[in-house]
Amino acid sequence: MSLKKLLQVCQIWISKLIGDERYVSLSTWTDGGNRKRTPIWIALLGDGRAGFITGKKTWKVRRILHNSTVELHPCNFRGELFENSQGCLGIARVVNKGENEYTLTKKATRKKYGIQDFIVGFIYQFSKVKHGDACAIVISLEEAKLS
Repeated sequence: MSLKKLLQVCQIWISKLIGDERYVSLSTWTDGGNRKRTPIWIALLGDGRAGFITGKKTWKVRRILHNSTVELHPCNFRGELFENSQGCLGIARVVNKGENEYTLTKKATRKKYGIQDFIVGFIYQFSKVKHGDACAIVISLEEAKLS
């Protein structure tokens, strides 16, 4: 099997690993190198990318702006990793509301989580002061590796 074909198989496997999960633990790193995990809803965007919606003022966004490397692991709604679960590394970037990738991420999240996404979005309107306007985090899994 060629290296290119092997990479494609790995990307598909990583996408399935993340895409089929209801909750995924996002790991980001502080300036001091400490790992910070938070459970998120995430949706596949295609082309080896996944994304989620969050507030611009959240700590995860601040950490991603400083260090774009992230790690994703399947988890429960509390963020507790599943035993013997495989994770993957990716490169994250912040996408502002109004950009095409933001709209794509919002649609993919709405499709995956349905009415729950609608309810959370409605409630989020009342917390904009604390978390800031919405933005999307798009994670490139193209060159991701298993962790």
